[in-house]
Amino acid sequence: MKAISLGGAVGRVSYPGCGMIAGRSADGLSAVVAYFIMGRSPLTKNRLFVEEGGGIKIEPYRKELMRDEALLVYSPVVAFENKVLVGNGPHIEQIYSQLTSGNSFEDGISRLTYIPDAPNFTPRLTGLISTDGESFNLKMSLVKSMDPYGASVGRYTYEYESIPAGTGYYLHTCAFDANPLPAFSGEPIQVSVNGSIFDIVADIWENMNAENKVSLWVRTIDLKTHKSISRIINKNR
Repeated sequence: MKAISLGGAVGRVSYPGCGMIAGRSADGLSAVVAYFIMGRSPLTKNRLFVEEGGGIKIEPYRKELMRDEALLVYSPVVAFENKVLVGNGPHIEQIYSQLTSGNSFEDGISRLTYIPDAPNFTPRLTGLISTDGESFNLKMSLVKSMDPYGASVGRYTYEYESIPAGTGYYLHTCAFDANPLPAFSGEPIQVSVNGSIFDIVADIWENMNAENKVSLWVRTIDLKTHKSISRIINKNR
């Protein structure tokens, strides 16, 4: 698999929906993880990221305009122990419960189905970064409908070890902008990760579609000290 530029991957379609990127910094010293949301309607654009503990949560920008909160407002990033858990819905709480109860990432994924937002049947994305000394393990999962009617479910899990410096993997919900929205298919996209956290933030944010982008969160985790740096950009703030 040949890596493509991070910005090029993010900007290749106008509406990738929600997306996650994870990998190793160009100097090899840090793990990198990012999550973003986009919107096509006033409702889905009426959101922003707010720090919550070691992670983030989504809140309405104007609360009086929000509805369907169960699908749109959730905590997409949870940090605990030596792990960062990322996902595009409240299923992250279920996965977190599984992991802290001694079960595996795969155990949690086996209980998931796609988001019940017919006719789109948006896939559920989940990512887990686990640091161990100066190395880390990455798992990513996509759970989606396998037909236009939501009659069957496909669950795909990908695991990456010994990720080379400057390499990351990008997974998003929607293949491209259409009605209904077609689900992403295939393996996570291998991307090149370059520069500091500020460069990574700029590379993603500046290449997200200007009309549809809503919020972006990026974190780097030093693999020696395990200290992290996070940045949030909200279009609404």
